[in-house]
Amino acid sequence: MSKEEHILDIAESLFNEFGYNAVGVDLIRDKANVSKTSMYRYFGSKNKLIESMLIRRHKRFEEELNTVVFAIKGTENKLSAILDWHFSWFRSADFQGCLFMHALAEFKGHDELIVKQAQRHKTWLKSLLSSIFSANQTDAEIKTEALMTFIEGMIVRAEFGEMTGHEEIYRRSAKMLV
Repeated sequence: MSKEEHILDIAESLFNEFGYNAVGVDLIRDKANVSKTSMYRYFGSKNKLIESMLIRRHKRFEEELNTVVFAIKGTENKLSAILDWHFSWFRSADFQGCLFMHALAEFKGHDELIVKQAQRHKTWLKSLLSSIFSANQTDAEIKTEALMTFIEGMIVRAEFGEMTGHEEIYRRSAKMLV
């Protein structure tokens, strides 16, 4: 693993656990066991580091979800695969909510490039959801918007720890939207 990837791993873990504003460059440097000079050589600033981390995280989510969704036929099967992916993410030991939502909350009005990465991710997710409906399906746009809102709500509920034991309820609820 390259030094740059190692720094991104450490930064992502720390931002996920403590938030963007609570984590300073010195903490990332210490945990990554690199010099501040190396950090600035790779990223230039803390905000550029955050932007790079969000780009990398988006690519990872995009690869994983595309692999899951495009390997399956049928709207209900694709929806089920998307929900399974999210439920797995919610159960992961490092789930602390959505870093893209957190980036928007912490940087809106302060750093347009970071906000742009958060918005780009959510736009992509909505596009993925839209792709599970056929273009001529009745109310595809409304169903996409409802499903996007539903998934965003699930992410927030999961962050509050309110998903445990309720997956079947969420599955049935999502199917009612499509």
